[in-house]
Amino acid sequence: MSLSNYGLRWRILLGFSGAVLASGLSAAVAQKPKIEPPKRPTIGLVLEGGGALGFAHIGAIEWLEAHHIPVDYVAGTSMGGLVGGLYAAGNSPDDIKDFVSDIHWPGVLSGQIPFQALSYRRKEDKLAYPNRVELGLKHGISVPNGLNSGAAVGLLFDRTLIPYWDLKSFDDLPIPFRCVATELTTGTKHVFEDGSLAQAMRATMSIPGMFAPVHHGNEIYSDGAAVDNLPVDVARAMGADIVIAVYLDTGPVKPESLSSPLAVAGRNVSIMVAANEKASMANADVLIKADVSKFGATDFDKSTEIIPQGEKAAEADASALEKYALNDADWKAYIAQRESRKRTKLPEPQFIDVYGMQGARQSVVAAAFKKYVNKPIDTTEIEKSIADLEGTGTYAIINYNMVAENGKPGLLIRPRLKDYAPPFLNVGLTLLSNNSNDFQLGAGLRATFLDLAGPGSELRLDGTVGPVAGITAELFKPFEAGSHWFVAPRLYVTNTETAYFEGTSQLAQFKQRRNGLGADIGYQFNARTELRAGEDFQWFEERRTVGSPIPQNQEFKLTPLVTSVRFQYLGQDEVMLPTKGSAVRTNLGYYTERPNAKGGVTQLNGQMEHFIPVGKRGILFGVGSGGTSFGAENLGLAGFSLGGPLRLTAYSRGELLGSDYVLGQAGYLVRLTHLNPIFGDAIYAGGFYELGKVFGGNSFTPSLPNDGTAIVVLKTLVGPLYGGGSVGGKDHYKWYFGLGRIF
Repeated sequence: MSLSNYGLRWRILLGFSGAVLASGLSAAVAQKPKIEPPKRPTIGLVLEGGGALGFAHIGAIEWLEAHHIPVDYVAGTSMGGLVGGLYAAGNSPDDIKDFVSDIHWPGVLSGQIPFQALSYRRKEDKLAYPNRVELGLKHGISVPNGLNSGAAVGLLFDRTLIPYWDLKSFDDLPIPFRCVATELTTGTKHVFEDGSLAQAMRATMSIPGMFAPVHHGNEIYSDGAAVDNLPVDVARAMGADIVIAVYLDTGPVKPESLSSPLAVAGRNVSIMVAANEKASMANADVLIKADVSKFGATDFDKSTEIIPQGEKAAEADASALEKYALNDADWKAYIAQRESRKRTKLPEPQFIDVYGMQGARQSVVAAAFKKYVNKPIDTTEIEKSIADLEGTGTYAIINYNMVAENGKPGLLIRPRLKDYAPPFLNVGLTLLSNNSNDFQLGAGLRATFLDLAGPGSELRLDGTVGPVAGITAELFKPFEAGSHWFVAPRLYVTNTETAYFEGTSQLAQFKQRRNGLGADIGYQFNARTELRAGEDFQWFEERRTVGSPIPQNQEFKLTPLVTSVRFQYLGQDEVMLPTKGSAVRTNLGYYTERPNAKGGVTQLNGQMEHFIPVGKRGILFGVGSGGTSFGAENLGLAGFSLGGPLRLTAYSRGELLGSDYVLGQAGYLVRLTHLNPIFGDAIYAGGFYELGKVFGGNSFTPSLPNDGTAIVVLKTLVGPLYGGGSVGGKDHYKWYFGLGRIF
């Protein structure tokens, strides 16, 4: 179904989120000039909610300014609250245009903490489960109360509106302002008129189901569209003699679009919202109807196309609007009065106030921001510190503002812990196929318990089913709180299914059972890099489950000691489909016993990836990987294999087997379009070339296998979904698809 057919519905279900009104702040600077009542009818501007369709409000404001029509009051809901709040705070239409065009909307709407800001352990979680699904075990298995905490949106407002930190009332803004939210516990309308401007604006856009609601004491706020999506009555109550309302006209709903239960339910919601809008529309003196029927409420990347619709609509009502225009002298005086109330300067904070926390956790948060005391406010650096804290995974949202205590200004930090976790529960599906006979479906989950063995410790439990099945438990424990050094004992039971080929013919399938216990000692250099070394005692068994006996014995029962050294650097910008940065993974292992080997065997395996952005939509990438057994031969399935999707794609999974290997891949991807932000990010298409070689394998191994591969990638809520085709050497061509990590 087309989202553009459900404009009213998506005014509730799509937009932005926020948190509620903060406590009133004591003024620590001089009072701004008060507005003198104009000697003319006062004008209120009312802006409707509607997701991305609300960009049309910017065009309407631009027309009003160009024609010298003053605005004495602003009231808005949802996206109307965003645009109206920015305008009321003294931003020009051009400023607001820049604000919305500079936002990376997919990132803001995804609600995900940037991969680079995550702690190292949380980066590992994303590598294992590259999706946007996170559950909690705090109250049994529970889900967040919104797909998005609103953290990214909140920081946008905090950064832009912090100069108004000491407002006693929204009447003290350059233009007096109100915004509307729904108080969920009572089901009533709440009009924000004082407190934190940033948090009030976030509250009006807290879309149920998409953005987490805003908590303030015992009150819980969500998007105001359900109770007053076009708040003409609010503008009247502020004192407006004349109300100009901007209505977002999405046009009629087509009957064929109501073909699913979801569509019918959405239409019912739209009708309920429309009921509260109709009375408001009738109560407005001038109703500007912006035609946004060609757009959807999630078209945030189309601001340059939607904004002019508001300007066109205002021009269509020029005869009704121009009667309120001021002459040049009066307009100049009006603008001067507005500018005199605009704030740009901030005092240096003299202390840190962590709101709503006590004890050790409060001390940790305060320590992270102590370096900003007695220094000019630097919002970029403050937000880096916030990202570091949010990257630990324990905070739902962290906001900042300023506060006054005993006549002194301070930096206010408002962290909110996740309601549903820790413990955390990551879940995911994997899917892999590159011919009709090779279909792998797997599922996994990871439960993470924090601080069980002291501050900074983690108990990680992994369970998987499918071609790789098993249970793993690891206890990660720093030497002391804040230490980079750690120990990590572990237990594991795993079963892996694999195949044996001669040429293109699969002769047999095997199951490898690897049970063991071990421990590592390691060092985390930073949030990107870790080095660890350890010792494992394993019980290893390999047996044939399907097919005929093969020339080389592949059935074993061994009890090796394994000494390993592992290094990992995670410098890419994300895991679903990186656009920039690098990653390096290496594993060096010594096995006292190995199949078909006489004595111990040392094996080294590694991979390096690098990604380069090309323009605004392209990604150039190169991947190099390789492994060696340092002279050991005839290891069979204990060696290295190539073949299968994204590892010489035109070849069957595991078709190329040897004691050593190299593989190079290089390609280009381009973003075709964005997806609905609720369901994903974007669609990419491109291709890559693969060239590899295995050594120490059987006589059927090609001399220099290579292929050319086309690929389409959908970055979805549940992970990257990809597919395409590949053509290699003689008789090697495959269609393939998969769900899961690509690189």
